[in-house]
Amino acid sequence: MSSSNASPFATLGNIFVDPAKAYDDIRGHNHWLWWPLSLMIIAGIAVSVVFFSHADTAAMFAQQMAASHAQLTPEQMQAAAKFQTPAFLIGTSVGAAIFGTIIVYLIIALYYMLIGKLAGWNEQRYSSWFSFAVWSSFPTVLVPLISIAVFLMRGHAATSFQDIDVLSFNALLLHLPMTSKWYSLVSQVTPFTIWVIALSIFGLTRWTKRGAGHAALVVLAPLVIFYGLMAAFKVFF
Repeated sequence: MSSSNASPFATLGNIFVDPAKAYDDIRGHNHWLWWPLSLMIIAGIAVSVVFFSHADTAAMFAQQMAASHAQLTPEQMQAAAKFQTPAFLIGTSVGAAIFGTIIVYLIIALYYMLIGKLAGWNEQRYSSWFSFAVWSSFPTVLVPLISIAVFLMRGHAATSFQDIDVLSFNALLLHLPMTSKWYSLVSQVTPFTIWVIALSIFGLTRWTKRGAGHAALVVLAPLVIFYGLMAAFKVFF
């Protein structure tokens, strides 16, 4: 049960330092989810605005075309380049940060709710699982903030997100070029991904009282399927 002195502001910090208390406090306070959700969306918008306001979009477009081995005619290149302006890229990124973020957590919440009904968990309300999904991912708010700090410290026009990527497993360990077919896959995974997975397993264990093995299976199954399919696609196509 949540404590009487619980608040969304304290929970924003507790999800980092005292997740047990955080998960206890958010239960029954589903409306609190708008605090972490809003902060994650704002951070995503901020990194897009900072990046594309200073990025060399022409060089970035050329780099993307080379990495994808696209064979475009001069007319096609000219038409595609019209959509590479800073204003257009900022606009689409803002839309993705808002709607993409919300849709992802709506899908995750639906997954938890359906599994909960099949497994007979006590907590089966969709709004509760939406809150759970959002709070479990809140540590990722640090990723765009770190990227902004890196960009501002380097102080030069970026030509790709690779310029501010210091957290992905590709940047930390593999150093694959953008031309590698595995680049996009390994660039999506960061230590924060592991943090969110561990946090979700911990929270699910605390909410369902079913044990860590049960929670790990529920949390990891869709990730294994998703990344497995992505890897298989890259191997065979």
